[in-house]
Amino acid sequence: TTLQDLHLRENNIDDEGVEILVNALRNNTSLTRLSLDANEKISKKGIGLMLRLVNDISSIKSTLQSNHTLIMFGRGFGDMQDYYDAPENSIRHKLGTALEINRMWMGKQDIAAEAGKEKVISTQLNSKERTLLCYLQEVDICNEALYSEINPLHLPEVLAIVGRHHGQSELYVALISSIAGLFSTVNRKKFLQDRVSYHT
Repeated sequence: TTLQDLHLRENNIDDEGVEILVNALRNNTSLTRLSLDANEKISKKGIGLMLRLVNDISSIKSTLQSNHTLIMFGRGFGDMQDYYDAPENSIRHKLGTALEINRMWMGKQDIAAEAGKEKVISTQLNSKERTLLCYLQEVDICNEALYSEINPLHLPEVLAIVGRHHGQSELYVALISSIAGLFSTVNRKKFLQDRVSYHT
């Protein structure tokens, strides 16, 4: 049998302990509940590590490879109460949001692919969410870098998803950010030579 629930309540765990747990759970596909209740030494840094475990915002690939199995860290660490009660821009609320996506896909076929896709759409392809999560996870933000990760052939489909899920203003941000990536794929020298030879 595989371990699905691990209760570490009142174990004097601090941020360093959280880091050890997070590193051990990166490739977890069985543990769904990790209870860290009443470990008072866990600070915002430790909660940020938990958030990064379940929704790593550093790249699209990292988000897709995040832990999509965990659905609970315990009271005060992204539980349902935090999801509903914590201020919307707080680290606890964002942790609760990522865990809620995991809960939503729990038990479904291909949970990792579906939960990962949902996290990419709701966070990576939303500039405001991505900026906030980068701040909370202490990751440098660069919209152009995000769109350079996307194959230019898939860009129209990605932009359509952005427009459908996040509206026109976010689509505008995505278009501006993706232009730099498109220009980097164009051989400018050859393009100019072709234009000169066409007009002469």
